[in-house]
Formats: sequence, structure tokens, C-alpha cells
Amino acid sequence: MKQANEHLNILNDALAASRKKQTGTISKTQIGYVKCLVDNAEAQKSLIAVTITSLIEKIRNPAQDVRLHRSEFKGGYSGRSLDTRIITPFLKKHFPRFAPKESGWLTRSIEQPHPFTMNFPGKIRNEAVKKAFLAILNDVEEKKQPSRVYLEIILAELLKKCGKESKIAANTKNAIVADILTIDIIIEMLEKHFSLKQSSRLPVIAIYTIYQLLLENVKIYQSKTLNALRSHTTSDRYVGYADIEIFETISKTPFEVVEVKHNIPIDCQMIQDVLKKIKDAPIKRYFVLTTANPNFKDSKKKIFDLVHKIKAERNIDVVPNGIIPSLKYYLRLVPDLKDFLAKYTFNISEEFKSGSDVKKLHISEWMKIVGNL
Repeated sequence: MKQANEHLNILNDALAASRKKQTGTISKTQIGYVKCLVDNAEAQKSLIAVTITSLIEKIRNPAQDVRLHRSEFKGGYSGRSLDTRIITPFLKKHFPRFAPKESGWLTRSIEQPHPFTMNFPGKIRNEAVKKAFLAILNDVEEKKQPSRVYLEIILAELLKKCGKESKIAANTKNAIVADILTIDIIIEMLEKHFSLKQSSRLPVIAIYTIYQLLLENVKIYQSKTLNALRSHTTSDRYVGYADIEIFETISKTPFEVVEVKHNIPIDCQMIQDVLKKIKDAPIKRYFVLTTANPNFKDSKKKIFDLVHKIKAERNIDVVPNGIIPSLKYYLRLVPDLKDFLAKYTFNISEEFKSGSDVKKLHISEWMKIVGNL
């Protein structure tokens, strides 16, 4: 406990210094290492966590060679343990977009049984980031560069990056929505947005947004609760039913769930898997929706024969469909279409701030799509 408090105190002190811009100075080359690491923080969460873990341990225990990041190394320590207990929770609290799920050491490129020397063989995809990471630890161990200065400047750069991205998110939430909207216009906007690279989270947010409005406006949902979307930092140990979950407010039992597939057509196996996922839960309806076109891989007859069999045997309505047809139907139930655009815009903005599934590209392109109204 004492060691944990020491590590956390060092982190909090460094963060306070970074907020006040009272950090030390390092060379242009070293600044380049930090910027390379931070600029790629969204894609390299593990290296952010591992670098900070190493610097924290070096500050607390100057005699420790932090390149020896495993306890089985002679003279080594458990970097993964420290990261899991202290560093990743700290990142989730202050920099959620750049925090790994549980530990930076869970990636194959990092967990290898080799010290973090300049010839570390881990296959980190971005060679420039790998070089920057190893160079920082090399500076600390071989050139006696103060770890605290590196730590404070890394945190300062993360704060700066978060500040810029918060402005982007705020601008998105304040986007002007046209006075005249139709369902077809909104569908066209969403189809453009869903077509972007790495956009699998966007259809989930669109369906989630629809449910937020359904709970406000449709009688059948007014005694129900919509579970918050689980973020990318949710532990893999969490077992849910699907991407979107609606529960009975009083009994807390699951009522209706939605599984969203992006560019994956629905087949019979997906329908069969529904029964494994819900087991004996009292779910009334289980939607399997996809952005793929065509929506179905197997013949519709085979799929719906299976759907009818499940209904007859288990009294569960499994509803396979395309996301676009579903959105067209649900949008008819929304009193003011501007409410959908406003909530969707707000939701992608919040997801952008709190996780890394929504990318900067998704935000900037949505601004263009809205602007083109």
C-alpha cells in the first residue's frame, strides 16, 4: 500500500506541474521522442502506459534498471503489475482516450521476455514510435536523464493534445442543424459517415441514439432503462448480452438487446449464437442488425426459418435486419428529426473525448456532412 501511494503521489505531483506548465527542459531531440509518442497515443496506448510506468518506477527507485520490466529478469521488477494497479487506472481517470483496457503489457509486442534495450525485438508496428519509446528509456538509464522531467513533459503533451481535441468535440456539439430535414436526408448523412474507415462504432452510436429518443417518446419503452454504452476501457471480463441493452427499470431484468454488425452480412450461425448469449435471460427481443449490403449471407428463407423455430421453441423474437431499414422505421417514431441529429452529434463527440473508437477523422467528416446541409 505504501509503495502504491508513493507511485500515485509521484503521478499526481507530475500532473500538477504539467498543468501549471512548470516542467523541466529537455533537448529538441528528446522533445521529438515525446511528441512522436504522444502524437500516436491513440494507436499506441500500450506504449504510453509502459513508458509512464517505467518513468514512475525509476523516480521511486532510482537504482532500478526499468528496462528490466519483468520480475523473472535478474534485477528486474514487475512493470505489468505496477501498470495494472496504478498507471492504467490513472490514465483512465485523466486521459481516457489513451488508456489501455487493463495494462500496456497485454499486447504481444510488449509482453515479450526481452529487456527494453535499443535492440528490443518486439514488433511494434510504427518504427518511429518504437525508436522514441526505447530512446527515452535509454536516455534515462544510459545518459542519466532525469525521469521526472520526461514524465512531466509527456503528461504536459497529453494535456495539450486533450485540450485540442476537446475544442473539436465542442465545435461538433455546436454544429448548426438545418431547419428542414427528412428521413432520407438523415439516412444519406449516416451512410456517408458509416462508410469511413474504422467506423464500426458509429452504427452502434446511431442505434443507441434512436433508443434514447424511443425511451422518451414511445410508450412501450417508458418503463425501461437504456444501459450506457460500454467504453473501450471496459474489462473483457464484463459479460453482456449485446452492444445495446434495454432493461426493465423496476425488476432490472433485460428486456430487449441489439447486436450491431459492421460490413458483416447476417448468416444462420449468428442467429444460433443468440441463444448462447442470452442463455436463460428473460429477453423478449434480440435484434441482429448489419450495415452490410446485402444484409444476408445465407438465404433469407433459411435465416427466417431458424428465426421462426426459435420463436416457437423459446418464445424469443430474434429480428435480423439491415441497420438502414431499421433506422428508416425508427426515425418515423421521432417527433423532431433535429433531436436525432443533435443527440447523435453529442454522442459521437462524447465518445471521441472518452475513448478511441471514434476517431478525429469521424468528427471532422461529420462536421463536413452537417455543414453540407
